[in-house]
Formats: sequence, C-alpha cells, structure tokens
Amino acid sequence: MDYGKILKRAWHTVWRYRALWIFGAILALTTGGGGSNWLQYTFNREDWPPGVRPGQIPPGVVSALIAIGIGLAFLAFVFIIVAAVARYVSETALIQMVDEHEETGEQRTVRQGFRMGWSRTAWRLFLIDLLIGLPVAVGFILLFLLAAAPLLLWTTRSTAAGALGTAITIGLGLLVILLAIVVGVILSALMHFFRRVCVLERRGVTESIRRGYFVVRQNVKDVAVLWLIMLGLGLGWGIAMIPVALLLLVLGGVIASLPALLAGVLANLAFGDAAAWIIGLAVGIPLFILVVAVPLLFLGGLWEVFKSGVWTLTYRELQAK
Repeated sequence: MDYGKILKRAWHTVWRYRALWIFGAILALTTGGGGSNWLQYTFNREDWPPGVRPGQIPPGVVSALIAIGIGLAFLAFVFIIVAAVARYVSETALIQMVDEHEETGEQRTVRQGFRMGWSRTAWRLFLIDLLIGLPVAVGFILLFLLAAAPLLLWTTRSTAAGALGTAITIGLGLLVILLAIVVGVILSALMHFFRRVCVLERRGVTESIRRGYFVVRQNVKDVAVLWLIMLGLGLGWGIAMIPVALLLLVLGGVIASLPALLAGVLANLAFGDAAAWIIGLAVGIPLFILVVAVPLLFLGGLWEVFKSGVWTLTYRELQAK
C-alpha cells in the first residue's frame, strides 16, 4: 500500500471539497475551574428579606433553584441527543461523500450531504458503537472492581494484610490499565472498518462488525502501519495547535476586553457598579468565545475530514486488492 499517496489524496480532498468542512466541524464539536474575584460578594444581614435569618434559604429560592436544576438537566439531555444525532449523521455523510468523490469526482452540496447522512446507516453506526462500547466499558469496570478487591484486607485490622492488599491492588490495577490501552488501540483501528463496511456496503450491525474484522485480519500489517502514521500525525497536529490556541486566547482577550470595558463603563453610569460587571461580562464573554472557539473549531473540522478521508481511502485500497 502506498501510504504517502493515500495521505496526499486525503489532504487534496480536504482542500478541494469544502462542503466536507461543515461535517468535519460538527464532528469536532460533538466528539471532543476556577473563579473570578469580579463575581465575589459578601452578604450581610441587610441583604436578607425581613424574617429570614442568615443561613436560612427562603422557600421561594429553594423552589427556584430546583426548577433551574430541572431545566438545566433537561437542556443537557436534549443537547446530548442532538449532538449524538449530528455526530452520526455527519460521520455517515463524510464517509459517503469522500467515497463518491473518489469514485466519480462529483462534489455534493452540504444539503445533499445531510440527506445522505440522514439515514438508517447513521442509526446503525450508533448501534455499532453501543454494541462494542457498552460490553467493553462494563467489562473493565468489573476488572477494576476485582483489582480493588484485595483492599478488603484492611477490614482485618491487620496493617501487614492491608499493606499486602494495597500492593496487590496496585499491581492488578496497572495490569488492567495496560489491558485497557491494548484493547483501546485494537478497537480504535477496527472501528474505522466497522463503520465503513456499514456505510459503504450497506451491511447490518453484526455483519459490519464481522466483515470489518475480516478486512483488518487480512491486512493487519497495512492497517497497523497506517494507524501508527495517523497516531504520529495526530500528535504532531496536537502540538502544532498549542501555540495557535495560546495566540487565540491572547487575541480573544484583547478583542473582547475593549467592548466589555466600554459596555461596563456605560452601564456603570446608567445603572450602577453591580450592573456594570454583569453587562460587561455579557458583552465580553461571547466575543471571547467567538474569537477563540470558531478558528479552533474550523481547524479541528479540517483534521476530522482528513482523518475520515484517510480511512475511507484506505478501505477502498484494501477492497481493491
């Protein structure tokens, strides 16, 4: 297999096929503390309503907090569902669009891409992840619990027994972590082929897994080499993004601080000091996020398109053997 040729073709597709950028950005978005003295405030007795002692939360506040908590939980649930749908639709569209472009040279629009992605195949990709991920997660939870079982020797109230149990747990824990890394590496390679069998061959869930495993087993060397190449490229990409992210953080701080300061000064003149901070932050934070997040999301989307393209082209090469 000509690995260099695959990488070049994938990168060429990234730059020439701009409709793919939208789906890559969605993948980057969906597969992906500290406080500030500005917001500190010291309560005193005069801040509490009449008849309410400091430390006593008014019933109305409790009800409001519960309602807010329920609302946030519902919004989080909705976001998770929407993000999952967007992820699998985008992944399906990327695979199909790259494959079709390689086959015919045709470039689909973003709308056509969403139509291609919105299909039963996207649902099957979710089921593949569920069928593989859930048993693996449960299995490793059980293994970690078994590794921690020797800690029960501390219940004997014997220091020697407890120390021995701790040493055994540490050793078993390291073995489980090593096993998790090995399994993760193997699955990360296999999943690319499970998905492409499902999308490009229109196979069912279990058939996609069987067929994808067979393809990898017949081409272990090629898959392993390409996986290592992509690992190296991924590390290089991550390192290259560090100075970019730092530059965007500085730029975002500079660009957002000026409008925030101006809004805060005007709000202070009109409403007072407390409102000034709130309005200043309300103006500055969205600008900061916009300056920092949008470029990073764009670059992350390009990387997602490139990765998907590499594995789709690899699958086509292996099928053509």
